[in-house]
Amino acid sequence: MAGRVASGVDQGRRFEALHPEWTEHEGAEDGWEQQVAWWAIATPHGLVLIDPLVDDWDALDQLVADRGGCAGIVRTCHWHQRSIADVASRYSAEVWAKQHRDDRVPYAFDRAMSDRDELFDELRVVDVERTDEIAVWLPRQAALVFADAMLRTRAGDLRVCPESWTQPEGGPGRLRGLLRALTILPIEHVLVSHGPLVLGGGGASLRTATS
Repeated sequence: MAGRVASGVDQGRRFEALHPEWTEHEGAEDGWEQQVAWWAIATPHGLVLIDPLVDDWDALDQLVADRGGCAGIVRTCHWHQRSIADVASRYSAEVWAKQHRDDRVPYAFDRAMSDRDELFDELRVVDVERTDEIAVWLPRQAALVFADAMLRTRAGDLRVCPESWTQPEGGPGRLRGLLRALTILPIEHVLVSHGPLVLGGGGASLRTATS
């Protein structure tokens, strides 16, 4: 259901919406489902929105007001530009993103971020080396948020993105190594943009998916 809000992660909300640019090609064997997710995380500075794709502005306006305003927007990769420009304008919020290595800027942003940066006293940046993609570690929630590097099947099983997708230098082996290294974190939840919400078992599922 578009616009559904799923709770279950402390101080965080998962929104779901139908992606307006989805086609049957994107839903092929190595593709992604039409329904995608994004996150709103409460921080001491206000609400941080990760990859917003908004189809219910009233609900988001109320949540932002309840949480002390929008502290900022985190774009995990340029493929997830989604509603970011509209959200930034509506809430007068800055956009955080990783700079492309060749300094290309497919979409504008305000503040550059890089591996291990700490944002808003709550979020930690993890570089997965897929162009400008990052993951987000939420220590308080013991949750790791992925853009496209990790997905879930319809059954909820965690998997690394298909090898036909963009890969870091070193290829799929390098990506799996980077992701496997994250299992040193005390992960309770692995949260993805593409696939259903599954809570718990985060560390074990990430180890299995990257083995």
